[in-house]
Amino acid sequence: MSLLDDVSIVVTPNGYKAGTLYGVLPTATLGSELLSQPVDLTTDFVANGGGVIVDADTFTSAGGTFDGLVSSTNTFEIGKRYKLIISGNTTSSGFGFYPASGSGFYGDGFGTHYFTATHEKLWVRQQTSGTTNITSFSIKEFTASDMSVTRATAATRVDENGLVNYAEVLGSELVTNGDYSSGDAGWSTSSGWTFNNIDASFDGLAYQPIRQDVGLVTGKIYKITFTLNISSGNMFFQLGGGSTSYTTSDTYTIYEEATSHATLSAFISIFSTISSVFTIDNVSVKQADLNNVPRIDYTGGGCPHILSEPQRTNLITYSEDFSQWTTKNNAVVTTNQTTSPIGTLTADKITFDGTQDGRVQQTISVTNGNTYTQSVYLKNNNLSDVTQVWIGFSAATQGQFITITNEWQRYSVTVVADSSSEFPRVQFSGTGSLFAWGTQLEEGSYATSYIPTSGSTVTRNQDQFTRDGISSLINSTEGVLFAEIAALSDDNTGRYYSLSDGTSSNRIRIGYSFTDNTIRALVISQGNTAFDYTHTTSDIKLFSKVAFSYKQDDFSFWIDGVEVHSDTSGNTPTALSRLSFDDGKISGTGGYFYGKVKQLQVYDTTLTDNQLIQLTGEAGTHFFESYSEMAETLTYTIQ
Repeated sequence: MSLLDDVSIVVTPNGYKAGTLYGVLPTATLGSELLSQPVDLTTDFVANGGGVIVDADTFTSAGGTFDGLVSSTNTFEIGKRYKLIISGNTTSSGFGFYPASGSGFYGDGFGTHYFTATHEKLWVRQQTSGTTNITSFSIKEFTASDMSVTRATAATRVDENGLVNYAEVLGSELVTNGDYSSGDAGWSTSSGWTFNNIDASFDGLAYQPIRQDVGLVTGKIYKITFTLNISSGNMFFQLGGGSTSYTTSDTYTIYEEATSHATLSAFISIFSTISSVFTIDNVSVKQADLNNVPRIDYTGGGCPHILSEPQRTNLITYSEDFSQWTTKNNAVVTTNQTTSPIGTLTADKITFDGTQDGRVQQTISVTNGNTYTQSVYLKNNNLSDVTQVWIGFSAATQGQFITITNEWQRYSVTVVADSSSEFPRVQFSGTGSLFAWGTQLEEGSYATSYIPTSGSTVTRNQDQFTRDGISSLINSTEGVLFAEIAALSDDNTGRYYSLSDGTSSNRIRIGYSFTDNTIRALVISQGNTAFDYTHTTSDIKLFSKVAFSYKQDDFSFWIDGVEVHSDTSGNTPTALSRLSFDDGKISGTGGYFYGKVKQLQVYDTTLTDNQLIQLTGEAGTHFFESYSEMAETLTYTIQ
């Protein structure tokens, strides 16, 4: 019998959108319609408070605290997930959905809403007076293992080509004829510009822009790319109302927020000052979703993993432009000298003449006695001794010598601040030069993924992965929770993934414990500990395959093909309905899993010892041999 016969949930590094990591199994399904079709408010709802049902599809209210409609029957099962689609129109400015108790907001306005039921009934309310006409109203149970992803900031990852870039979801191309292969088609033209079916050139004899209405939306983030060859002066690229100046020939990839303008909010504009001479080509503008996008990371090569990290702030204000740093002892910075780890000409060269302790450094305010980690991408150019590059702070005990190579590598050092001001640096006492890019200084005992800065500190929020309302996919009586995981650091903090009922009373929690290189399995049933075992492994930063099998009076804990502990006494948790990368408690949730996940599986029955050996052993159970095979095989239902 195949292990796949009993698996109920499979989550791997696969398809995603902003806010969602798609599960492989099960395929998203919808239950039967829970409301009469077409909608009939007189059948499915009753008036509440000052609400009044006018007819089958219309209601009014004065907008009081409890004014609206309540479903006439118990529509929902608490803990399950539902998809609600509603269309229509309203004169109220506060139209939305709540449980009948008036708490636990579901959704605002018309459209599609997903939610986990916290009450049996639905309350449709108007927070201000008005009339609402509903043209369609559908509610169906929604079953999927797709995990909700919350981060609320952008974040980088290493892609399949080994390049550092933002995890992003891009919209369609907004620019028409961005390569100018059709001359000036799509562009409003001006004097001073020439279009030759290859690029667009500005002759510096007149101050006139070229523009295109690409439908920008003020406040949205856009990814802009273009190739600039500049002979003199500068070029301005304007996104709606805000413009940025560029003075160096390069292929640029930038992210900007569209700002408002009295007449040009929807336009991109390209212009310059008189005497500037340049050509521009390959102009592209796409809306970019960066916040809450799960990170499929390829650090180290091979198969990808899901990356989940804590909140960190890059305290270095110019992480890529070393010309903004202070140079000491004859060190010289030359900007944009070679291709950086993001694939563009943005890496700087730092040259040393042999003066003792030649360096570049920044002055950073820190907390005396706290631990910080500095990281930087370095590549040798022609140093006289590649073993003597120093990174860290100023004191001899606050950094280390590293050996750099002719390939880009990220180096890091963890130090303790001994004052309120420190000087993170790259230092060398010999002759020659190196290339540098992407410096980060963060409070913490290990380096996390790169956070770009360009004039101020930048914070990346923590990653959170959850899926509520999936009791139909989790067997509380018996099953197996399995994951292939690696820690980011052995920092003696609790970091877990779990099955739970959303409280501390019923949960199965697996992850890294508070002592060196330990993996812990904990089962709480109706508030009582049923199983608790901590296993010491060689290095939690290496991937391990961890499985926990549970059944009444039958628990077993497996790591890398070996049963490390078992127990024949204990109750299983009840009402398991939540899968999450944390300790399982919704109220006061903690113990977030910070690490790497190659695969996570939930089985709705226990497995035999041979199956558990197969699942966690060296060969393991992989659904796909590569990311490309997975992408070619799977069809994702985009919700």
